[in-house]
Amino acid sequence: MPRYVISRVLQAVLVLVGATLVIFILTFALPGDPVQALAGERAADPAFAEAIRARYHLDEPLLQQYGRFLLGVVQGDLGETYSGQDVAQMLSERMWVSGQLALFALAFQIIIGIGAGVVSALRRNGVADAGVRLFTLAGLSIPFFVTAFVLQLVVGVKLGWLPVAGAESGFLSYVMPGFVLGSLSTAYVARLTRGQLTEALREDYVRMATSKGLTRVRVVAFHALRNSLIPVVTFLGLEVGALLSGAVITESIFNLPGMGQAMARAVYLGERTTVVGVVTVFVLIYVVANLVVDLLYAVLDPRIRYA
Repeated sequence: MPRYVISRVLQAVLVLVGATLVIFILTFALPGDPVQALAGERAADPAFAEAIRARYHLDEPLLQQYGRFLLGVVQGDLGETYSGQDVAQMLSERMWVSGQLALFALAFQIIIGIGAGVVSALRRNGVADAGVRLFTLAGLSIPFFVTAFVLQLVVGVKLGWLPVAGAESGFLSYVMPGFVLGSLSTAYVARLTRGQLTEALREDYVRMATSKGLTRVRVVAFHALRNSLIPVVTFLGLEVGALLSGAVITESIFNLPGMGQAMARAVYLGERTTVVGVVTVFVLIYVVANLVVDLLYAVLDPRIRYA
């Protein structure tokens, strides 16, 4: 197990370096002059342009710029925006907002998704199963930004139960955005759990457990469901990356001051340093989440052992 953990950590570092290199090259190789973007419609003053390029090392070769960026990442420095703001400090102030949003979305996926999948599998072909399948079909069919606008109008404006936008109302501010962000994946989790649990309930080891006189709850919870959750955990680990990318739109719709909103504004303003910094943090979170998922395999399934 220790050898496996070390090898997975080394692989994660290689993935992080490779991903940041691709992101950096793609971002800084895009056409357009960030110095001219700062000057607006007027032509940039040559002295000003030269000073800005020297300050942000834009006059150096691309790989040399990447080397500086990578060295800064190791030291916790993600650079500065073109307005002089520290990117790492800006993201640290916004990370808690994005973290709460992701936690709410994950909570909806786990509680509603797995719960609905279990009920659907245990009440297969019944009314509850039909209701869950209808709910998941709606979740898969309706774009999440449409769901966001409908909930804002009905739940926020008409009923007044939850805030329409902003983060001033504490945890209530994240309920509706979290549901919207996790709605699509909640439907996937419900269907995946239903399918896996249905197959597991037909296995011989489940029949054996039942024949021993164990209660229905114990058979389902400790035998069938435990093995059924392995692909679900894999999906949820991969889903972290999707949640972060979806947060770019969700935070913009609900005006939440998180990393996704910072990313959207940086793309609009051409702040390449901020774009690379935000994506680097996203990649780091994604890599760590997948590492945790791999380690959870051995916990969920004792048959899995790593050399």
